Amino acid sequence: MAEKVIITGASGALAQRVKYHLLEKGYDVIMLTTNKKKVNSKDVFYWNISKKIVDPKALVNCSHIVHLSGYSIMKPWTTANKKLMYESRIDAAKLLYYSCKDHGIKPKTVISASAMGYYGIDTYKMMSEEDSPTEDWLSQMCVDWEKSTQYFESLGSRVVHMRISLLLSKDSGFLQPTMFSMRLGAAIVFGNGKQNIEWIHIDDASKFIYFAIENQLINGAYNLATEKKWTQYNFMKFVKRKVAFYALLIKLPTFVLKLFFGGRSVILEGGCALSVNKLTATNFEYDYPTLESAINNEIYK
Repeated sequence: MAEKVIITGASGALAQRVKYHLLEKGYDVIMLTTNKKKVNSKDVFYWNISKKIVDPKALVNCSHIVHLSGYSIMKPWTTANKKLMYESRIDAAKLLYYSCKDHGIKPKTVISASAMGYYGIDTYKMMSEEDSPTEDWLSQMCVDWEKSTQYFESLGSRVVHMRISLLLSKDSGFLQPTMFSMRLGAAIVFGNGKQNIEWIHIDDASKFIYFAIENQLINGAYNLATEKKWTQYNFMKFVKRKVAFYALLIKLPTFVLKLFFGGRSVILEGGCALSVNKLTATNFEYDYPTLESAINNEIYK
């Protein structure tokens, strides 16, 4: 009998990629959605975080949970949006835990998204999984995010936290608007461009989730990024050469970023370097270890 995996964040690009990856590997995949119109009572089930509802039929015989839900942090940082960002991550994880506990479900593995924002968003130091978080709002949200999934350890679950860097995919996230802007002639660099930019191809992030389900030794936090480090300026210069060589590199100064993005500007202007020594020590193999291989895949596929 195929092992059952529950995935949250059903509408997200990574969740969809993970779904098809796991189906190909023979898993039974269940998606949780907040959109009642998408429910089919076969492999898509309803949940409502604020009302603390999870369809109990989705939990039956659950072996693994992949928690990827999260309201976009690039939405305006209003009080209401920050509340949604928090609830869709932390409250969602707690709801899953208590629902499993109440129904006697003990998942073998719980794999949850976290983010490189755990380390703060304005540091140039190389950060490893042992480094401490900072006191800023985004870092503390990541701390609570990871704590909320650690509840599952009381059920005997192996818990894995993915401190994810920028996901490279032409269909979503950072790369989509970047390529669009370049084709219009503008390669935008935020701030001075000297900040580090960390990335991982969406297929490699999906591959890691499968790898973590299969490998019992994978436990705790892992930085999901690649080995070679790039400044934002050099990153944009490289991508520009691949996507639209004619585009002009344009630096947006700090005051412009703050004017247009408000508090979110710190995400665009900040950056940190991530050590992937713990990840590579597991013998995980990237399909797209270099920026060239990742960009070529997105342009020509």
